[in-house]
Amino acid sequence: MRVNYQTNATVQFEILTEDQREDIFRSALEIMEDTGVDVYNEEALAIYKSQGASVDGARVRIPSYLVRKALLTAPSSFKVHSREGAAEKDIVVGPNRVHYGPGPTCPNMIDPRTGERRKYLRKDAGDVARVCDALPNIDFVESLGTISDVTSDLADVYEFADMIANTGKPIVAWSYTLETCGDIHHIAVAVAGSEAAFRERPNYIFYAEPLSPLVANNEAIAKLIYCAQYSIPIVYTPCPMGGATAPTTSAGILVTALCESLHGLVISQAIRPGVPFVIGGVVSIMDMQYSCLAYGAPELSLQSAALAEMGRHLGMPVWSTAGCTDSKILDEQAAIESAISILFAGLSGADLVHDVGFIEGAMTGSLQMATMSDEVISFVKRLLRGIEVTPETLASKVIHEVGPGGHFLGTDHTLRHFKREFWFPRLLDRSRWEEWQADASRSMGERVQVYLEDILSNHRPIPLASSVQDRINTILANAEARYAPSK
Repeated sequence: MRVNYQTNATVQFEILTEDQREDIFRSALEIMEDTGVDVYNEEALAIYKSQGASVDGARVRIPSYLVRKALLTAPSSFKVHSREGAAEKDIVVGPNRVHYGPGPTCPNMIDPRTGERRKYLRKDAGDVARVCDALPNIDFVESLGTISDVTSDLADVYEFADMIANTGKPIVAWSYTLETCGDIHHIAVAVAGSEAAFRERPNYIFYAEPLSPLVANNEAIAKLIYCAQYSIPIVYTPCPMGGATAPTTSAGILVTALCESLHGLVISQAIRPGVPFVIGGVVSIMDMQYSCLAYGAPELSLQSAALAEMGRHLGMPVWSTAGCTDSKILDEQAAIESAISILFAGLSGADLVHDVGFIEGAMTGSLQMATMSDEVISFVKRLLRGIEVTPETLASKVIHEVGPGGHFLGTDHTLRHFKREFWFPRLLDRSRWEEWQADASRSMGERVQVYLEDILSNHRPIPLASSVQDRINTILANAEARYAPSK
């Protein structure tokens, strides 16, 4: 959705002052230049050296001018397209637009029909894509899990193949290896029609994650290089944990996260200036009692909002996090943590907000959670529209016509505006007590389940052409052949 950040035009906030943003950026530049990043990829080391960075073994020290140069060529906005050619499903990633979607890689899944917690299965990837395709406020698709019942090294490829067959919305993909990164791209090209068609209308974004603190591991940076070579939009962001793999202070974790994204930006823009690149990360704390990444912590929302501000400060799109919980079930805790994080992400103006539907601290995916969060996102998107002030909306004429003691229910002005001005809930209940009782006295969780089951039973996305599906099946078969035992 479009968010207007003109002064006094909508709800907004800032966490940091201009001076604080510049202090954080300067600190990141100093760390990259003086401390450096360990890079475990020979091709990347050669690129850094050719650009003027200091390379000493694996340690790369990046001069600030290389970062500033990369920031000049990296686009502040780009478009990712629906594979259906449906303009309403395209997303423009860039200033003053907020997009929400699920996250990937949970090992477990809450069965969307039975509520059982179990391993994530191949059928779940298609279900998640179909449900996200139907949920009106989910803008991009990830899988909510990692498939456990296929060749383990190819779970990422099967996941992407099943998602792109079951949604027309843009997808964010990931991969284990450079080879499967290529498989995924070949599938996307098959769907687009050709490499040239994909470059004109990319239908997915690729996600790669460096290690905290300050390590560019071989797999992540190899995939980054591949994406730059093939003009694939990339999210290159870390997952630093305050107090563990990042400093305990919020300012310190922001400095670390920027370093871990910006070293990748330098590589991508050196290879192909102008290739779309997204900074950011999952920036939360390690819970000191349970030694785990806290997904419902207020620090996650606070630091994510500040990181979104840093993105605006640098003119870069930002990957953020919301709609997730540390609760093990869809309960009051899940609702609280989801709602606060989604609101904070929206008010921050983050570009791509992922992990909607995560429960149990990202160990389990839940379509019930994603469905409930879709309602929260709808609520928040209405807040983000703000208040329009024009001669028509000031309503002076109709106020004069109705006068003291009248009512506005039957006026043309009300009929013209109420459908846009008023937010209409799908799942939140406003009925009278008697009406609620007549509708089986359903709780929020029960209404979520009824809505989810209706989508699973009835929503059918536009299918891929049979010729395209045949090409995808061939790509999957060739990938399987790589892992077949030699005779």
